[in-house]
Amino acid sequence: MAPTPIVQGVIVLGLLSQIVVAPASSAHLSFRAADVVRQWNEIATDAIVVTGANAPASSGVLIAIVQLAVYNATVAITGHYKPYGEPVWAPEGASLEAAVAQSAHDVLVDLLPAQSTALDAQLAATLAAIPGGPAKMKGLFVGRHAALATLAERTGDGRFDPVPYTFGAPGPGVYQPTPPAFSASPLVPWVAHVRPFTMSGPSQFRPGPPPSLASRRWANAYRLTQAYGDINSAIRTAEQSEIAVFWTDHTARQWNRNIRAQAARLELSALATARLLAVTNTAMADAWIACWDAKYHYNFWRPVTAIQQGDTDGRSDTTADPGWQPFRATPNHPEYPGAHACVSTAASHALRRFFRSNETTFPMDGVVNGVTYVRTFSRYTDAGAEARAARIYGGMHYEFSNAAGARIGRRIVEQMFERGFFSRVHD
Repeated sequence: MAPTPIVQGVIVLGLLSQIVVAPASSAHLSFRAADVVRQWNEIATDAIVVTGANAPASSGVLIAIVQLAVYNATVAITGHYKPYGEPVWAPEGASLEAAVAQSAHDVLVDLLPAQSTALDAQLAATLAAIPGGPAKMKGLFVGRHAALATLAERTGDGRFDPVPYTFGAPGPGVYQPTPPAFSASPLVPWVAHVRPFTMSGPSQFRPGPPPSLASRRWANAYRLTQAYGDINSAIRTAEQSEIAVFWTDHTARQWNRNIRAQAARLELSALATARLLAVTNTAMADAWIACWDAKYHYNFWRPVTAIQQGDTDGRSDTTADPGWQPFRATPNHPEYPGAHACVSTAASHALRRFFRSNETTFPMDGVVNGVTYVRTFSRYTDAGAEARAARIYGGMHYEFSNAAGARIGRRIVEQMFERGFFSRVHD
């Protein structure tokens, strides 16, 4: 019988004590290692999103766990930055490429055991390109222990816990099943209860309630989405329609694909790439958790419900349109706050803080129904702002929900950097 990961770690540790340690090599920061970091982010994203068919919110939580293990394996070997949680010991001369691949693989197998055979084959392919010898063996040791430590830290975090959901009685402001599926099971309510990565709890940044249906702000937001988000809108431009479509790519996959591409474009080292993916994915994961906490706390109605039943809010200036349909299909979870506002704001502000500059050339692609769209941003935060606008153009959200979500995303990133997550050892 094959040894368990813990037993394997003990065996490797025993072998390491018999190996003469070679001097550290500059290969630790090689572009080859950066390639492996990006490769295993792509493998992880495909395994979680495509093969695993996870929703964006649950994907975000899972990808963050993978990237934290990769980051911890990387900083154990390279130094310079604080680990996430307890440090992992690395013997001198360990192969960074082997450590990255092994750490990502082991976390993925734990999270997605049904994919273990395919993941084993992908690991073997990566390791086949790494020369055998002590450096490789040491790297595998580091990767295994980074994965074990990360998984231990996330034990009992609430992932996939059964959380039943009961719709409230239909009425003004109350979330109800939405077309086209009218599903009675909203997406992944358990995310609202997951132990966060950098926050004190899911509700730390919970916004106040959505505006009263008697307020002018509600009426203005209602009419804005009604006008721009109508499937047959006469005022939404062709570019605004493209923006609405562009941001319906799977959020976790779209951001990771484009962050990887930016890292390659800027020729970031393995350490910088691992840190970038850890920073952005951790920010996005906490943004999903905070957003879901608020969504399932307030259970606010979607525009498609509100507009088709507009006269029920008691206002004369929110005219009902029973035939109104959103330009893009409404996601299957409560409306307030907007998820893209939370997550894309977090991602874009994390990029700004990581690079210590907002000015950039940042081409992003979106793949929707087999068609690839490309949009280029001159500031990282412009991508987050456009994602928020897209939800108005698509008829999915209200302006005040975008504002509340953006505040969540910004506050998560601000606190992450203020508290020194992923910071330099001597900062």
